[in-house]
Amino acid sequence: MSLLITAFGAFDCGWNCSERLLDALEDEREALAALWGGPVAFVRFAVDTEAVAGRLRAALAAHRPTHLLLMGQAAGRAGLLFERIARNDRDLRAPDACGRCGALGPVDPAGPETRVATWPDLAGAVARLASEGLPVALSDDAGRHLCNQTLYLALGVEGLNAVFLHLPLLPEQAAEGLPAAQGGRPTLPLDDMRRAVRALLLHSRRSAAASAAES
Repeated sequence: MSLLITAFGAFDCGWNCSERLLDALEDEREALAALWGGPVAFVRFAVDTEAVAGRLRAALAAHRPTHLLLMGQAAGRAGLLFERIARNDRDLRAPDACGRCGALGPVDPAGPETRVATWPDLAGAVARLASEGLPVALSDDAGRHLCNQTLYLALGVEGLNAVFLHLPLLPEQAAEGLPAAQGGRPTLPLDDMRRAVRALLLHSRRSAAASAAES
């Protein structure tokens, strides 16, 4: 199995917790590859609603992953959320990196209204993370920003196992007083986020091995 993990760059007048997590994961690339049992690649996307489709296509063509873990920031969320549903709609309440905002129409005018995450045994993975004391849940509302958009696009790729992981803010973002952290929004330490990704990969590898043995 091959894995691609992605994150977004600066957003909402500050740095993005998903990119900070991606940096940390990339620092332990070899350990993650050993845990996963295959190659692991990392890609960063700008928060640009018009460019992200092309950049996602290029990343998938370059790395040809069997599995895709998309990650993004969700200020105000108290825990880790694995998104099950992507909607064919763009309504950016916060501007993207180019200043675009508001109702921008469908992600794909020819696509279905919704698409469902294809990452295997997602419920089992969430249960595994919860058993390790991590604040985690399944979600059916990925919003209407680029997080939802990239998930919707990824789920249109045949044979790709994909899911989106929404991340709470980091304590450092609150300490720096970034706009996204105003109002005392909840945070989660980076070590917990890293632990969650490692637990997801280990669970998914074991589930894949069990499925292969049964067949």
